[in-house]
Amino acid sequence: MTLLPEKQKAKYRAFYDSARYNDILDPKTTLMLHLASAMAIGCYP
Repeated sequence: MTLLPEKQKAKYRAFYDSARYNDILDPKTTLMLHLASAMAIGCYP
């Protein structure tokens, strides 16, 4: 995540944290969001 400009890094972190720390989504959906957001910035598992 260090390759992102600061503004994009802040937006990504806000999205990632909102998806990770929630009381609405089930664990499987949360995991899929984590994978999708990581892949969106070019970090493949």
